[in-house]
Formats: sequence, structure tokens, C-alpha cells
Amino acid sequence: MHRYQGIWHDGVLYAGQAIFRLDSVPFAKDLFFAYGSQDRFTAFPAIYALAIDNLGLPLASMLLLGMAHVAWVAAAAFLLREILSGLAFWQALILLAVLPASYGSMGIFSYGETFLTARIWAEPPALLAVACILRGYRIMAILSLVFAAAMHPVIAFPAVLFVFFFGFQGRHQLVAIAFGFAGLAILNALEIPPFAYLTKAMDPLWLRLSTGRSPFVFLDHWTVDEYLEPSFLALLLATAAVVSVRGNRRLWWSALGVFIVGMGLALMVVYWPGTLLIQMQPWRVLWLTKILAIAAGMSLLKDMWTVSPYNRLLLGALAVCAFTLDPTRLVCAVLLSALIIARHRFSIEPRLPSWLSRLAWAAILLVAGEKIFWAIWLSWFPIDFNFPSLSNRALVYRVFLVCQETGWFVFPLALFGSWWLLQRRCSSGGRVVLLLVASVSLLFFATHWQRTSRYQAAEDELRQIGHAELVHIIQPPHLTYWGSGLENLWFVLHRGSYASTLQAAGVIFSRQTALEADRRLARLRVLGLPDSRLDWLSKTGGESREVAPSIDGIVHLCHDPILDFVVLSKPVAGVSPMKTGRLASSYGEFYIYACESLRAFPDTSFSGS
Repeated sequence: MHRYQGIWHDGVLYAGQAIFRLDSVPFAKDLFFAYGSQDRFTAFPAIYALAIDNLGLPLASMLLLGMAHVAWVAAAAFLLREILSGLAFWQALILLAVLPASYGSMGIFSYGETFLTARIWAEPPALLAVACILRGYRIMAILSLVFAAAMHPVIAFPAVLFVFFFGFQGRHQLVAIAFGFAGLAILNALEIPPFAYLTKAMDPLWLRLSTGRSPFVFLDHWTVDEYLEPSFLALLLATAAVVSVRGNRRLWWSALGVFIVGMGLALMVVYWPGTLLIQMQPWRVLWLTKILAIAAGMSLLKDMWTVSPYNRLLLGALAVCAFTLDPTRLVCAVLLSALIIARHRFSIEPRLPSWLSRLAWAAILLVAGEKIFWAIWLSWFPIDFNFPSLSNRALVYRVFLVCQETGWFVFPLALFGSWWLLQRRCSSGGRVVLLLVASVSLLFFATHWQRTSRYQAAEDELRQIGHAELVHIIQPPHLTYWGSGLENLWFVLHRGSYASTLQAAGVIFSRQTALEADRRLARLRVLGLPDSRLDWLSKTGGESREVAPSIDGIVHLCHDPILDFVVLSKPVAGVSPMKTGRLASSYGEFYIYACESLRAFPDTSFSGS
């Protein structure tokens, strides 16, 4: 169960883009906006800005995310219903809900995200486009693709590929390819962004800065373990394409084609770092590939489970490999898929002794049981309500915490139990009880979806009304660095921020942003604060502990002539702040330093930078 947790992760960037749309003047020198941000590739910030202007940031964020989640579940169900039916449909929908949604490297991206971005608004129409083309609604599919691409072209890309592979054949595909290449050539000749970069490669300096900030974008920076899931997804789709009934084969071949094109283009970047290819991040076709692979797995189970005991044994072993994936089990999965294909194509089905079948099932259940045991243990282990941090929490918070940690196990059991009772034709009284329990549970989770606390209430109030005193001190033209306080500048004061690692997210989209991020973060690094590190790995490696800032560090930072104020959570020894205070009673104290007076001190740290 995922509650609304406010604006965090990439949701900060998209909220910032929406506020920038409302008033761009204060952000003229902000690192994220100075040289153009990703909002030029999406219409979503305009929708977000309109909602903020009418509802305020906190309510707009919550409402737009809630709408996206409802649309996501509806679109996913609409898609799966065309592929599967009966129990298999519900099983696939449950797997979508409880399996890890992350894809790619470092767990940065996931489908159905719990924070508001353009991605979560692009995924439902992309899923709808796939569902429509499967039903033969070509016009509806194209219209859905247009909306998805307007929200987030990268997310729409795999759906475009699927519609192309599944919805067009023969001459129609050739015509579509011809028009596509002609359109790209015209856009490139007219130098319309981002197509002006179609034939250009990143220079070594830009590439180095991009890989330093965002290594997860480049396949050659992925670890071996991060290739396991994509490899298994491709294997599952290929197996389904070969052995499924004739009506579904085109579906799975099309899904496999999406995977091959996306990962193939991403692999090209290793040998030729084309700017547009890097910005497309074509490996992100994995979000749709993963959803379709889950459907493919359930389709295999539905079609083959009742064929023979040998089939059930192979499918059971393949399922265990999927849920306990490592290099060894990936090899086992390849062998199992080969046996499944051999059984289907060549009717190779050895008659196993009953003792061997029982032994094989015992091994399968043992491996699966061990995985489930440790997953349950690790889910319950951190939930100790005697801890001070949890003992004072409200009952609602505790319920959601238990659901979040154990929902992957309890939720499917509850649904399957309900389905079993309904199939057993339980009495009308039993049906009423089930309906009542389901209704009360749904009402409880819906009414408590927004996580509330005194701190969050104070944060939402600040973002709604601002902070008049600080707004008077920090004027719109001023550029400020607030240590680990980007959200305060953007959402409370509506002022530009000097630099942070999060603001450097656009390095792959702008060479100027990459160079300026390197320059500004180099100055911040002397101050020793955690949001000064460009290297993603250093932020996840436990090195981001904040240290007391020094006078040399703040003087060096203030010698950048574009910077006007520095706001820190700790005082600097030897320098008097121009003001101290708190944003709210639940917030820590802040210290404001004016750079104009600090420039009178000599810069003794890296004076040549």
C-alpha cells in the first residue's frame, strides 16, 4: 500500500518546472532552468502550473497524482483484460500491484510511481494505446500515443514501437518507416530541438560529466546483476512467442521487438555516444516490457498448466527462477525455456518416475519457501512499535506501515481467499460479509491515502502562504544557495537556487548545464555539504553526512559573483549571519549570510577556480 507522501524524488523537479511556468523571472540564474530544462519536451508542467495556480501546490500535487493512479490501474486492467481472462487476469493484476515496479539501473525509475511526474501521466495513455491496438482500435491507439508523447516522449516510445509492430503489417510498416525517416530528416535539417542532435555525438567532456551525474543512463555502467531482470523478461517473452496459441504469438513477438529495439539502441550508445540517443534513454522501454512480460508469464501458466504434469513441473521451476533471480537461476531459466519449447514444438515429454516428480516439486517448494520466509521475516523485523520513533505514531500510520511491509504477501492471499470463497458458492451471508469487509477496507485506505503529520501540515501551509520576511530579504533577481534546502527556495519563497545535485539532473540534455553544474558544484564542494556532490554513487555510499561549514568554504563560495545569499542549517565560526530564524516552529534554525560582505575576505581556497 502506497500513501501519498508529498513532493519528493523527481517530483521536486516537476513541481519546480510548474512554478517556473507561473513566474520565470526569479529562476533566471537557477542551475536547473538557466540553460533550459526538460520541460520543453513535455506539456505536463503547463497542466501542473494551471492546477497550482487554482488550487495551490500541495492540493494540486495530491490531486494530479491521485488522478494518475486511478487512470493507471484502469488502463492496466483494460490491457490485461484483452490478453487474459478469469483467474489469470486477476493474478496478473495482483502481480502488477505487488511485484517491485523498478526497472533499469540503481532502482531510479519505476512504473506507477508514488510521486507526481510527467511519467506517471504518460504511462496510462501508453497502456491504453497498447490495449486499443490489441482490440483493433487504431485511431484510438494513435490518439492515446499522441497524448502520452505530449506528456513524456521517452515513456511513450515503447508504446509507439508496440503499435508499429502489432498494428501495422507489410507495406503499411514500410510506409510508416519511410514517413518516420523523412520526418526525422526534416526536423534535423531545420535544427528543431531535440532532433538537431540526431547525427551529433557528445564530446568527451560532456560525456564524462553526464556519466558522472547519471551513470544509470549508460548500459556500460550497469552491473552484471542489473542485466538479470531484462534478460529474464526477454526470455519470458520469447518463450511465450514460440509456444503460445496462434492468436497471441504476434502480441509477444511485438513485445519482444520493443525490447530488442530499445536495448539495441541503448547498446549503440556504448560505441557511438549520440546525443539524441543518450537523451532518449531507449533502455527505458523496460517499463512496458516488464508489464507485458508479467502478462506473458500468466498466459503461459493459463495455456500450459493443465496440459501435463511435466508441463506443470517446468512452469513451477521457471516461476521459482523468476522470483529468486540470480546468474545461476537465469541459466536454469534458459534451460527450462528450452525444454518448454522442445515439448511444444517436438512433443518431447519424458515420462518421469513419480518419485522424481515428487522430489523435483519438493525442491521447488523448498527454494520458494525459503525465499518467502526470509521476505516475511525481513518485512516484519523492522516493525517494532516499542521504538520511540513508532510508539508515538497514530494507529492509521501503523496500519499503513504493516500493509506496506507485508502487503506483497497478505494482499494476494486475501484476494485469492475471497475468490475461492466466491467460487465455492458461499452463502448470501458470507457474500455480504466479504462485500462489507472489502468496502470498509477500501474506504479506510481511500480516506487515509494522504499521509498527514504535524510536520507535513506545517510544510503544506508554508508552501501555500510562503514566508513574507524571507521573500522581502531575498528579492526575485537574487540567487541563493540553501544547504539541502532546494524545496524551500522553490516552493516556499519561489526563488532561484544556486546549485545542488538534484538540479544537475539535466546534464544530459544541455552541455551548458553540464559545464555550469560542474563549476558551481566544485565551489560547493569546498563547503562540504551533501548536496554538493555530482557523483551519484557518493550520495548512496554513506558519504553524504553534513559537516560544519568553514569560513574558507563560504568565502570561496561567495566569490562567485552570481551568488547573493547563502542559507545554512549550521553557523559558520568567525562570521556573523545577517539573520537567523525558523521557517516554522517544527523546522530547524537557519542562518543567512550575505555574499556581498563576505567578498571582502580573500579567497584562499582554490582561488584559480
